[in-house]
Amino acid sequence: MYQRPWSITYNLQRYFKFSAEELRGLIFGILIIAFIVSFDDWGTETFNLYHGLRNLFNAILIVTLAVLFRISAQRITGLTLGYKVEYRMWLYGLLIGLVLIIVSNGKLWLLLPGGLLFYHMPGHRIGAFRYGLNYFPIGVIAFFGPLSNLLLAMVFKWLLVYFPGNLILEKAMNINIWFAIFTMLPIPPLDGSHVLFATRLWYAFCGTLIFVLAITLYFLNIFPALIISLLAAIAVWFAYVWMTKL
Repeated sequence: MYQRPWSITYNLQRYFKFSAEELRGLIFGILIIAFIVSFDDWGTETFNLYHGLRNLFNAILIVTLAVLFRISAQRITGLTLGYKVEYRMWLYGLLIGLVLIIVSNGKLWLLLPGGLLFYHMPGHRIGAFRYGLNYFPIGVIAFFGPLSNLLLAMVFKWLLVYFPGNLILEKAMNINIWFAIFTMLPIPPLDGSHVLFATRLWYAFCGTLIFVLAITLYFLNIFPALIISLLAAIAVWFAYVWMTKL
């Protein structure tokens, strides 16, 4: 069946697949982060190899889902806006997280998976405003990473209603919440830095939405958490606009 060049279906088929370098970075990053989040799960009172390996395997599955879901959301958004998006592992961020989890004996998570590279796709943005690479669409693409993690967290929280006390679902929700929080920090090469470079107003809105939603999901049901986070983001938006006009 003929597909029009530069349609979203055409772009997904041609540009969505991961390169060998991306796959190596993804595998290494997933293993490191899975080790970090399962570091404290190798036995309750004494070391238990079977218990630890089982929890590590579960962590690998959860982290793989979290990472692939967020990157897929960003790639699809990028292709929709005329950009090719590639994942790059942040080695220093992963090593810092690894050292911190060892030093803290499993008490402190620091999940810094990596960042994104953006490529303008000639011909795909012909006629678009500010043809070429520009900060705002890049910030929009980056924002879909933390947002997708919180969407996954909400799915797991909803499943906990039907399977209360399920430790795997609780772990999956927590990992996705912390993924959203850490990757929204305005530190290069994390997603939050691209959102900040888009505009400070965009970061004020998106950052507030992500951080408040991440926190409220721990304590409230999904709908109240969404309402509170959205109202907080709107309030911060107007407060920022008002302050910049003073």
